[in-house]
Amino acid sequence: MIKFTGLLLAAFASMQASVATAQDMAAPQLDRTTIYIGGGNARSDGDYESDKTPLSFGIMHQLSGRNLILGADLGREGTLLDSTWGQDEAVEPATSFNLLIGANLAQTDRVRTDAALLIGFREDTKDCADSYIGYRCYANTAPETSFEGNIGFVANASFRKMSLGIRATGESTQLLTGFRF
Repeated sequence: MIKFTGLLLAAFASMQASVATAQDMAAPQLDRTTIYIGGGNARSDGDYESDKTPLSFGIMHQLSGRNLILGADLGREGTLLDSTWGQDEAVEPATSFNLLIGANLAQTDRVRTDAALLIGFREDTKDCADSYIGYRCYANTAPETSFEGNIGFVANASFRKMSLGIRATGESTQLLTGFRF
């Protein structure tokens, strides 16, 4: 019994030593997540297009042990024609909901460069029957909202914890700033 317990303790100590050695030999854990905000110029050239400053907020994360980057992006860009609250195709900024898929292009101890394809959808129109007693829509029903596709790219370069980049879609071009952790 004593030999068996001693053998178990020796095996456990050996495993702990090999794990500690493997951790010491492994490269230091690098920051793999980037959070950003952006603002820029709208692509508007008509009477029925919003010219308000586009904004965005997003997050990108590199999967452990891989170059693959996944993320999400929420933007205020493009044009929403709003026919609620008694309006008739009022021009408002649209909201876009996007996913990011990309890759880490280059990485050192201090510098990192990432690029991702942006794919999602954006509001196009909101419409409903007019309310006669002050609601947004007749009988306080929800408006019908139609959506359009949204495609673009996001690229950023990070130095230590700070990140600068660009986000471009068919509706806007934005300068990004953020941090990684």
